[in-house]
Amino acid sequence: MKKKLIILASIMAVILIIVFFLANYNNKKNNESLEQAEESIRVVTSFYPTYVLTINLTDGIDEFRVDSLTDFSAGCLHDYQLTTDDMRLLSKADIFIINGGGMEEYLEDIIGNYPELTIVDLSDGISMLESDLHGGGPNPHVWLDPDLYMVQIENARQGLEKYLLDGQDKTSYTEDIITSLKSNASIYLDKVEEMATEMTDLLATVNEMAMNRDISNKVVVFHDSFAYIASKAGLEVAYTVEIDEDTPLSAGEVAEIIRAIREEDIRYLFTEQQYDDTITDRIKEETDASVYVIDSAVTGNADKDSYLDAMVENIKTLKNAFEHNK
Repeated sequence: MKKKLIILASIMAVILIIVFFLANYNNKKNNESLEQAEESIRVVTSFYPTYVLTINLTDGIDEFRVDSLTDFSAGCLHDYQLTTDDMRLLSKADIFIINGGGMEEYLEDIIGNYPELTIVDLSDGISMLESDLHGGGPNPHVWLDPDLYMVQIENARQGLEKYLLDGQDKTSYTEDIITSLKSNASIYLDKVEEMATEMTDLLATVNEMAMNRDISNKVVVFHDSFAYIASKAGLEVAYTVEIDEDTPLSAGEVAEIIRAIREEDIRYLFTEQQYDDTITDRIKEETDASVYVIDSAVTGNADKDSYLDAMVENIKTLKNAFEHNK
């Protein structure tokens, strides 16, 4: 009996030692994780397109921690209202990366609340088209022009690099991080440029078709994001239809659009997946126009190639549209 008690006590002692060791190990790992999080350069991006761009630039660079202010299904930020969670996230951020051009209408509130926050405007130096929606002003959907998107990539790289150089005491690996940023930017730019060349070739064909054939170069769009693609193709956006859940189009407004499409022989209607098909279906039924869906790359699954995938699909959609109407 005494021997059994000794064996049992020994087993209990071993278990206690293991539990003590595991507890200390986990505490150490947790502390290391907390220290690493505190030492990270915390980057917050305003919405999905800026997030995708940023994770491409910071890919494999452990010193950066990237979060998105909005979830990946939020879409464009028109009329977006900041939440308490948003403000909490920004309060811990070092850098806030925005699209610019008025997309982030709440920006002044952030500047007022967090004057020390570094803001990187991806559209700095970009001349924007005029918007027909949201009260006029610049059309901020510049990422849908791959050439302008490449400018945004460079703006992001330079903004992150400037932050590092302005605060070299924050990390002892500044030069290594900058080298990695440049390498990532170069890789991503090459991918975007390859896709941009294909789109430019396609849109040159579209422009030639519109100019030299008896086909109207006018289009109707259901979101002004398509204006950048239309502009590169030499197409004229005859109407930008604003669809709002709170103020839907009246029957008279839809009838006016149908009348104009018939009179001006407009063959193309471009919409996006998030919009209701009811109006576009009615217009398609009562005119000779065809409806095509464009992906504005504002939602996705957080894959770093999602912008490229969306634009490749847009090229296929455009080929289908214009080859169908030759």
